[in-house]
Amino acid sequence: MPRPTLTDDQLNDMRTRLLAETGRLIAREGYAAFSMRRLATMVNLTAGALYRYYPTKHHVLLAYFAEALETLTNRITVISAAEADHRIAVRRMMEDYLRFCLEDRDRFRLLFLENDQGQLPELSKDPVVIHSYLVLRDRVSQAIASGALRSMPADQATQILWGAVHGVICLSTTVVEMDFGDTKALASAALENAIRGLTPSALEN
Repeated sequence: MPRPTLTDDQLNDMRTRLLAETGRLIAREGYAAFSMRRLATMVNLTAGALYRYYPTKHHVLLAYFAEALETLTNRITVISAAEADHRIAVRRMMEDYLRFCLEDRDRFRLLFLENDQGQLPELSKDPVVIHSYLVLRDRVSQAIASGALRSMPADQATQILWGAVHGVICLSTTVVEMDFGDTKALASAALENAIRGLTPSALEN
């Protein structure tokens, strides 16, 4: 008997669930533990049924990375479009990056800490990988041009801001021997100090 045709909503719902389980599995056990059979078991599907959603393990991994990075880009793009003040826009974009990282720590590990062992070489050539960075850099560049941030290369200023938040999250995630307290509060403080350091003295208050 042929399998019943799935609606678009059913396909999308299961794909979303599959990608979430992929993130949890790899963040917890590494890439070596990931297989289509293992993923199917986690969502109570047969291995054969899983192929209705993704034809190969490679497609699952590509979809995971692409979806996560597109989500981040969309979120900060909306913020940038909605905020006229350049410095406030930069702060809000970085604050949302912080929320993005902390709301799903498995996703953060998989995107930024785990080694994909070269399984996805085409992803490194896809503009989606750095699109969110470029959106942020564009707004930082505008802030510098308007005098809201100190005159310096836009890439350098963007990397200082990104590093302030990203570094705190990485440390709190990987250095388990130390107590970093409230990661969100610490990263927010690091961001605020980075912005203050990039702000011309006449605008600091």
